[in-house]
Amino acid sequence: MIKIIKNILRPLFIEIEIWNIHIGNALIACLPASPFLNLIKKTILVARGAKIGKRVFIYPGVFIDYPKNMVIGDDAVLSRGVTITTGGGVYIGKRVLIGYSTKILSADHRIPESHKEPIRFSGHIYGKIEIQDDVWICANCVITKGCSVGRGSVIASGGVVTKDIPEFVLAGGVPAKIIKSRSNR
Repeated sequence: MIKIIKNILRPLFIEIEIWNIHIGNALIACLPASPFLNLIKKTILVARGAKIGKRVFIYPGVFIDYPKNMVIGDDAVLSRGVTITTGGGVYIGKRVLIGYSTKILSADHRIPESHKEPIRFSGHIYGKIEIQDDVWICANCVITKGCSVGRGSVIASGGVVTKDIPEFVLAGGVPAKIIKSRSNR
């Protein structure tokens, strides 16, 4: 009997969870930027499982899909239009600047081996993204699953990160490549 009741109520709980996600994302996306309203955004994200540091600033228009696998360090900034998917896990370090319309995508669709297998139902591939302390990701960048960006690095506007970027470099392009070192020699 309990099993029957659980099966009847399961769709209701799934629907409530979906609405919770939509309402949380809508509030994060719509609330203007201010210290008080960022506290509300932080509270929503923490209630949904994220770990958020002190003085994190989230501009309007940010979309975070399932924040339970996300850590954001102190003094990080997420600019307008940033999208983050956290299925594979996302770590954003301290004092990180993430520019307008950047996409941080820790999940991707699996490409089937056979042309007979439909892409729509082929599943997903996940990979953790790590963005270390003091990184600047300029506007319109894409960070793909399984990549890390080393401490103190800069990703130039429009860069697509498909492999690890070491510490203290300027990288850019499609795919992103090291342009020059930022270290003092």
